[in-house]
Amino acid sequence: ILGESSGALGKVTDKVAGQAGEAVKAIGGQTKDMKQASAAAAVLLKSLEERTDQAGVEDFMRRATFITEKLQSVAIDMSRLMEANISEDDWRRFNKGEKGIFVRKMLGFREKSKLAAIKQKYQGDGQFREYVGRYISEFEKLIREAKKRDFDGMLGTTFLSSDFGKVYMLLARALDKDI
Repeated sequence: ILGESSGALGKVTDKVAGQAGEAVKAIGGQTKDMKQASAAAAVLLKSLEERTDQAGVEDFMRRATFITEKLQSVAIDMSRLMEANISEDDWRRFNKGEKGIFVRKMLGFREKSKLAAIKQKYQGDGQFREYVGRYISEFEKLIREAKKRDFDGMLGTTFLSSDFGKVYMLLARALDKDI
C-alpha cells in the first residue's frame, strides 16, 4: 500500500510540478507583455506631454497676440485723448505695419508734468479713465498668462520691459498704482 501511495503521490507531484512550470511560463510571458505595454505607454505619454506643451505655447502666443493688438488699439485712443501730436506720418507708419508707434508716443509722457496731466485727465475724463483701465487690465492679463507658462519669470520680465510694459508702468506711476 505504501508503495502504491508513494507512486500515486509521485504522479500527483509530477503533474503539479508540470502545471506550475506552465503557470510560470504563462506568467513570464504576461510579464514580458506588460513590460512592453508599459514602455509603449511611457513613449506615448511623453509624446502627449510634448504636444500639450506645444499646444499651450501656441495658445498663449495666440492670446498674447490678441492682447497686444488690444493694447495697441487702446494706446491709439489714449494718445488721441491726451492730445498727443499724431501726424499723418504716424498714421502712415501705423498702417504700413509699425503697430507700436502710438505706444511709443505714450512713452513720451514720462516727465513729471505730463504724469500729473495723465492723472488729471484720468480723474476728469471718463472715456480716458475707461481706456486706461482697459489697458492696465489687458496688460495684467498678459502678465498672468505669461506667469502660468513661464516659471522662471523670463516672459513676464520681457513683457514688462517692452514698450507695452513701459506704458503700463508709466500709467501705474501716474496713477500712484502699486505694480
